[in-house]
Amino acid sequence: MLSTPFGSIPSGFCRRRSAGILPALVLAAAWLSGGTQPSAAQEEAPDSQVVSDGKDDFEWLCSACHGTNGKGNGPMAKILIKPPSDLTAIAKNNDGSFPFWRVYRIIAGKTAVPGHESFQMPDFWRRFSGDEKAFGLLPPHVRILMLTHYVETIQKK
Repeated sequence: MLSTPFGSIPSGFCRRRSAGILPALVLAAAWLSGGTQPSAAQEEAPDSQVVSDGKDDFEWLCSACHGTNGKGNGPMAKILIKPPSDLTAIAKNNDGSFPFWRVYRIIAGKTAVPGHESFQMPDFWRRFSGDEKAFGLLPPHVRILMLTHYVETIQKK
């Protein structure tokens, strides 16, 4: 439980909205106290909280079709009209470069993809917009960004 001047809030209740505040405060304190600068590798590494939240949404919303590993082998894959894509091969199929914003637009339902015209893949922008009023859930664009970052981390090397 988290005690506030207005009452108690169950732990984890505000996790999604406040998850980024603590790391930001820690970094600010380290910077103000003359802490060491992060290495180039650390600056380029994905943010673990963003990837973790993206993975949570992926496992909840995408794994039924794309599988827990993203290879398109989820339990629903057999009954779909068009088999789900192997999401781990996006960069490989794009000359080794992950097309971040194209993937973002596909997840958001803003870019048409063959096979999705049958409404097999949900329009996550619309779905997340319906969740937006739920306390503790982030806006659609942030959740889709986190999902896109997660998909970026599961690319085959």
